[in-house]
Amino acid sequence: MAILWPKKLPRSVLDDGRRKAEVRVYNRLSEVLDDDFHVFYSSPWLGTDRLGNEKDGECDFLVAHPEHGILAIEVKGGKEISFDPSDGQWRSKDHRNFVHKIKDPVAQARSAKHEMVTRLNDVPKWSKRFIHAAHGVIFPSASVPASSLGSDRPAHIFCGASQFNRDLRSWISDRLKEGKRPANCEPLGHDGLAALKRLLAHPFTLSFRIGAALAEAEAEFRVLEPTQYLILDAIADIPRALIRGGAGTGKTVVAVEEAIRSASEGRKTLLTCHSRPLAMSLKRKLGGIENLTVLGFHALCGKTSKNAGVPKPMNVGERDFYETELPNMLFQAVEKNPALKWDTIIVDEGQDFRPDWWIAIDACVATDGRLRVFLDSNQEVYGNAGITAQDLSVVPLRLSRNLRNTKNIHSVATVHYTGPDIIADGPDGLEVSWVTEDNNKTKMQAAYKEMRRLVFNEEVAPRDIAVLFNGPLAKEEFLGLTSGTSIPVTDAEEMALEEVVVDTVRRFKGLERSAIVLVVTGEEMERRELAYVAFTRARAFLCVVCAQDEVQWLSGGIV
Repeated sequence: MAILWPKKLPRSVLDDGRRKAEVRVYNRLSEVLDDDFHVFYSSPWLGTDRLGNEKDGECDFLVAHPEHGILAIEVKGGKEISFDPSDGQWRSKDHRNFVHKIKDPVAQARSAKHEMVTRLNDVPKWSKRFIHAAHGVIFPSASVPASSLGSDRPAHIFCGASQFNRDLRSWISDRLKEGKRPANCEPLGHDGLAALKRLLAHPFTLSFRIGAALAEAEAEFRVLEPTQYLILDAIADIPRALIRGGAGTGKTVVAVEEAIRSASEGRKTLLTCHSRPLAMSLKRKLGGIENLTVLGFHALCGKTSKNAGVPKPMNVGERDFYETELPNMLFQAVEKNPALKWDTIIVDEGQDFRPDWWIAIDACVATDGRLRVFLDSNQEVYGNAGITAQDLSVVPLRLSRNLRNTKNIHSVATVHYTGPDIIADGPDGLEVSWVTEDNNKTKMQAAYKEMRRLVFNEEVAPRDIAVLFNGPLAKEEFLGLTSGTSIPVTDAEEMALEEVVVDTVRRFKGLERSAIVLVVTGEEMERRELAYVAFTRARAFLCVVCAQDEVQWLSGGIV
């Protein structure tokens, strides 16, 4: 059996659903390789590019042999992996048929290989020499490309599900050129193995501190999640339902499940909301499901009116166009062409809709169609939320259990909540972290430091983090700080899978991440909305960066 580092995976890795593919590869490598091989799992590194900017990465697995050299392996899970040469984008489809953008696994493996060779050559006790170094990609649950994907992506560097299960050993042998070591390469040697152990496993620690806490919280939330679907059974025979609930009560989760169920029944189904970033996020998750359309409300108005041939009004200001004219065009479109109506319409975050927009939504529902409206019950922020049960003849129901936020986050968020009682069912979780700084500049620096700490010290994946601001000016100032870092960032609209989201609270509304760093700068947003919306975006870890005199009202005296 191969010599593995670590010799046993910690529970925090075994229970992390995002690492299932890596766990399978870890176990399989231990089975097929003998004890001449050393296998190093999850080796992070931090370096610089040619311009001196920081770059970081991780080698999922580094396989080392004293005669054959080293093999850097990148692992990608998912039942289907695809590559689109037109945009150079790799994608993974999970077991629920959700498609996610992923990083280029070949580039990751190749980068890890070069970095490991560089690091090895820098070890003073190892005699620098040219060794054989290879890279490869394993898809434990997906097939490999039928042919090469380019000169730097030949088919033989991929190991798919079939070969992984039947003959992984041969693939490793081929990648390491066992018995056919290039003439210009020398053996890695036992001194090379010793150098790698000093680099990667002496002492070997998997430091999953906050990262482990997030994984454990996510596992508990996954157990609780199916209980949210009970309400769908309750409304199955109700044509029109209004479901209220505070943040974290699962409104979006239930809305998505209702959309999937409706579409699977063959019903022409629409899932819509006001926020463009939320609409884009839902579309990425649900794209490709037959009978289901996901559109933001204004995109719905524009597309439907265009299909019906409804002309745009002339000489109308931008605000009037979006708030009044576009909804009117939607109403005219479905009146002109009833075939454009929907069998089921599901509205998420309904509190964001203006009262007169519901006239257009109501007109879009086909005869004997279904309407489901999900909205936030927080009267502190939203008041009446622009809709009552009488407006659309809907039957009101209520979600009363918080299944998104840990109890500690829920406790701080409820300071800014006025509405029906909500019970937090999640784990206690980590204490809310308060970082006090007196001016905007030092707040930005503190938030940047916290982001780096989470990624590099606490083993939190960038995809699990969002840094939020209560105004665009502060966001832009922070982005200036990140220009030289290796941590990839995105915004709420793109929400790239492997990147930290940096955006405003308002644009991140309706979305969530396991860890949130909130920077309060006193600009542009009513304080109650800032606190309530921002606090409830965090599932398991919340860090608030604010001035000392802001802690009292933000925490409600809890701190």
